[in-house]
Amino acid sequence: MNVSEMLFLMFLGLIIFGPKKLPHVGKQIGRVIAELKSFARDCKSQLEIEMEGARKQEKISPASLPQSKLATETGPRVLETDGFGSEPGRIEASHG
Repeated sequence: MNVSEMLFLMFLGLIIFGPKKLPHVGKQIGRVIAELKSFARDCKSQLEIEMEGARKQEKISPASLPQSKLATETGPRVLETDGFGSEPGRIEASHG
């Protein structure tokens, strides 16, 4: 935006709002722009935090575990115990 365009917009604002209201309108526009910038900055930082959390979660997800370890940790496990007597019994326990 060059100087002549700025002068034209200032002249147009002076005609529309008048000399008494123009400073007040300018302050309000400035506040709105500042609030929008602050909102955009907050959204960007929150998005970056969420993206970092997703990256960390992706690093520790089950898909990144070795296949042998994945099979033993996700499926049902069979435990052999002595039970109540001398003969060994089998107990199934699910992980999760």
